[in-house]
This record gives sequence, structure tokens and C-alpha cells, in this order.
Amino acid sequence: MPLSRLLRLLAALLLLATALLVGRVALTAWQEVGRAERSLRAVAQLQQALTAAERVSKERGPTNGALGDERPVLPARQQALQEARERTDEAFALVAAWLQGDASTPVRQDAAQRFAAARIALGAARDEVDRTLALPKAERTPDALRAAVYGMVAVVPRLSPVVSMAAGEAQDALPAIGDDVQGARLSAELREYTGLLGSHFTAALARRLPFTPEDRARIERTRGRIDQLRFLLQLRVQVPGQAEAVRRAWDLVEEHYFGAAMALAGQVIEQGEGRGQYTLDPAGFAAAYVPDMNTILGLRDVLLERARQGAADERERALRALTAVAAGAALLLAVLLGSMLTIQRRVLRPLAATARTLKAMARSEPGAELPQPLADDEIAAVIGGVATLQQQTRERQALERERDELIQRLQAQSSTDFLTGLANRRAFFEAAERDLARARRHGLGVVVILLDIDHFKQFNDTWGHDAGDRALRTVADALREQLRQGDLAARFGGEEFVLLLSPCDRASGLRFAERLREVIAQAPVRQSSGDARHVSASLGVAASDDHGLVLELLLSHADRAMYRAKHAGRNRVQLAEATDLVRPQGHVAE
Repeated sequence: MPLSRLLRLLAALLLLATALLVGRVALTAWQEVGRAERSLRAVAQLQQALTAAERVSKERGPTNGALGDERPVLPARQQALQEARERTDEAFALVAAWLQGDASTPVRQDAAQRFAAARIALGAARDEVDRTLALPKAERTPDALRAAVYGMVAVVPRLSPVVSMAAGEAQDALPAIGDDVQGARLSAELREYTGLLGSHFTAALARRLPFTPEDRARIERTRGRIDQLRFLLQLRVQVPGQAEAVRRAWDLVEEHYFGAAMALAGQVIEQGEGRGQYTLDPAGFAAAYVPDMNTILGLRDVLLERARQGAADERERALRALTAVAAGAALLLAVLLGSMLTIQRRVLRPLAATARTLKAMARSEPGAELPQPLADDEIAAVIGGVATLQQQTRERQALERERDELIQRLQAQSSTDFLTGLANRRAFFEAAERDLARARRHGLGVVVILLDIDHFKQFNDTWGHDAGDRALRTVADALREQLRQGDLAARFGGEEFVLLLSPCDRASGLRFAERLREVIAQAPVRQSSGDARHVSASLGVAASDDHGLVLELLLSHADRAMYRAKHAGRNRVQLAEATDLVRPQGHVAE
């Protein structure tokens, strides 16, 4: 197949692959936008469902207050009850609208049916309340009052499937907001149980009677659930990094509800467990209790707003990503098409003509000539370079040989310490990692020794830097003299040296270090004047028997051990202990 045709085929395949890849990325970005929008919609629906449950719970306040009044109910109380019912009906209408507008899944269909049943239950509970209100106060028996109160209480649990559905859809679409969604649900449930606790008092407050055993059992169960919900919310609110707005909202709940409102509830419970001599009627209790209880709704709303904002931010991010993908795709396709046309016009056609001429030259046909370049470009350079190709190749080979020799010299210089002739720090790390890999593979032990010349700065300052250099070379010679075949030694930096003994165990490493210390202490440092000085060294030993086969850890343990040797008086060997992880804070003088 001609090269030009092959390149066109490859160009078509490249365009197709690019289009598929870009399409896949764009589809992913579009799906992310859709998930974020579904999450936003689900959060809004969750808020409406929670609001509907809240309105039913709030409706119990004026309901309980009215049940404690004489007949007829006070106009203000009657108006408050009517307004509460209207607000509940408005909230129910909003939920019914989006449930009826989208019943595309079995879960939504079930939620719609459960919600319809909840509306029926709400109507029946209101009828029971109205029948009880129509009775004179003296004829409102405790059982009748409880039936009216608990009829309203039973409505809220019927809304749970709608709440669960909306919360589940929000989390499924965007799991990142799950904590805030669940926190909002817990807050709404806490608000419901705090309201239920107040409802338990209604019959006793209205009739000025002590609590029955059944009342006390209901109160304790509700208080227990409130404590559970408080604990669960504390776990979510007090996690590290929690938003300040959430913390402030929780602080208000702790102060107002679990402080003032619970104290008030405790007072009523104490009175109800006595002779029933209450200081408040149902309306008075609701007026004092409900405002503090409503701080829980503030927490719920903060968490819902965080969930909504998280979904909104994710949608904006996904939209930006989708826009960037679309713009990048358009630019990429334009560049590909332009590049292909340019290659066809500027490269393929001149190259085909050059190839025909080269074939003629290969057949040694008389008069075979290179084609004339069409423009002063790279193709022209190719044509012009054919005549001198062989000469350039020979020159290049010579240069490559020189380069290889130079590279070898540079590599040797780069891995050797110029003063001592030992390996430098970089070369040591490269060789040590290879040795450790071999040790791990064959189950061998290794020992790392860090060595520091004692009082080296003082030696330098006293006898001069030339004497210090001689001391470093003397120590290096001692290392070379003691090394076994296969061991590594390097100048680690300044007056520090490092050794890797492999294979080697802890006992052998300690013996080697002690022997090396003695050799260094006895080796004379010859001066230019002919005098001889002596230096000593502190050595830290770390064995893989104790610390494993990780170079950084072995060096760290050996370093700590070496500094403990210095602390202990220098000119000694110290074995690394299990706690030798980092250098001590206090610096030891040279």
C-alpha cells in the first residue's frame, strides 16, 4: 500500500478514535451534570417533604392549645389553628404536585400512594380533633384527648416513605452530600420527637391529672429516642472539619432545646408524676416550649442548605468541565484536520517524488537525479542532505565514540567523592537499593553503619583544613582496608561516612564496627610537617534483623544510634534500638 494512502487511512482512524474518545468524555461530563441536577431536585423535594412533616408537627401546637381551652375555643386560638392547618395544606399540595408529576419508578409510585394515605389520615385526625373541641371541656375525657392528640401524631410517620425516597435519590445522584442529607433527616426526626414529647403532656395538662402509667411509658420511650438522636447528631456535628455554620446551629440546639426546653419538660414531668398540680396549661406550655424546640429546624435547614450548595457546586463544576470538553474537542478536531491537509500538501507529495528519484538512483539508471525542491523547507533539506549522508554518518560515528567515552568518564566522576575516592552519597543510594533488593529476594540480612569523625571541626580549626582533608582520607583508607567483598562504603557528607554490609547479621555488624573503630583510632593522620595526629569516630549500627530491609529506616535508626554514641562520650559503637527513629533534638558538638 502506498505510504500516502496508508497515512490517509491512519488519519481517518485517528479522527474516528479522537471523536469516540471525545464523545465518551463529553458523555461522562453530561452525565455528571445530569446527576448533579437530579441531586439538586431531590434535595429540594426532600426539603418540601420535611417541611410537610414539620407543618403537621407544628399544627399539633395550636391543636393541643385549643384542646385545653373551654368551649368555644378562644378566637385567637381558633385563628392560630386555622392558619396552621392552611400552612400544612400548602406544604402537602407542593409535595403532591411533584409526586404526581413524576411517578416513573416503583419507588415513586409507592411514595405517592403512601402520601395519599397520609393526607387521608390527616383529614381523619383533624375530624377527631374537631369532634373533641365540640365537647365541653369537662366532657373531654383523657382518652378522648389522647385519641385527638395521637391521631395527629400518627400522620408524620406516614410521610417517612416520601422523605426516604427523596433522600435516597439525592444521595444516589451525588454521594458526596450524603452526610448532610442524613444529618437533615436526623434533625427533622429529632424535631418530630421533641414535639411528640410535648404532645404526651396534653391530656394531663388539659385535665390537670397526674400522668398515667401509659403516659409515663410513652414519655420515657420518647425521651430515650431523643437521647439517641442527640447522640447521632453529635457524632456528625463534631467530626473534624465540620462547617462553622453547622456547629453554631448545633450550639443553639444544645443551648435552647437541650437546655431551656428540656428543663421546662422536666418540670412538667415532675409535676405530672406528683399530684398533677401544673403551673401551665397546654397553650402556655406550647408557647414556652415550641420556640426553643424550633432551633432544631435551624440545624436542619443549615444541613439542607449545605447539601443544596454541594449539589449546585457539583453542577457548576460539571458544566464547566462539559464546556471545556466541547471547546477542547472542537479545537482538537480543527488541529487534526489542518495538520492532515498540511502534511498532504507539504510532505507526502514532495516525498513521493523524492522516493521515485531515489529508486531510479538505486537502479543506477543513467541520468538519475534528485528532484528539484519545490520550496526552501525540510524536504529540500532532505534532498540536499542525501549527497553528504555517508560523510556525515562517518563523522557522527566518530563523535558518538568520543561522546560515549566522555559519558563514561563523567559517570565515574559523578559517582565518586573527589577527596576520599569513595563512592559519593548518590552512588551509595543507587548501589544500596540494589543490594537491599537482592537481600529481600534471597532472604539475606544487612547492616548499615553510620560513622562520624569526633571533634572534626575542632581538628580542622586547630590543625588546618589540609590536616582535616588528610584525616578524611585516612578514615576512607581504613574503610577500604576493612571492607569485605560485596560491602559498600561512601562518604555521606562532611565528616560522615556510611557502610552497607551485605550479607551480614547484627552480631557480625557490631564486631565489624568495633574493629573499624579501633583501626580508625590507631591510624596516624600524617601531616605535611611529618607529625602524626589521631582521630576517633562514633559509629551507629542498624541491622535488618531489627528494623527490616528499608534503606531510609535503616539509615534513620543508624543515625540515631550514632548520635547516642556521641552523647555517651564518642569513640564508641552504638547499636540502634527499636525506638531509634529520628535524631535527638539537642545537637552534639563536632
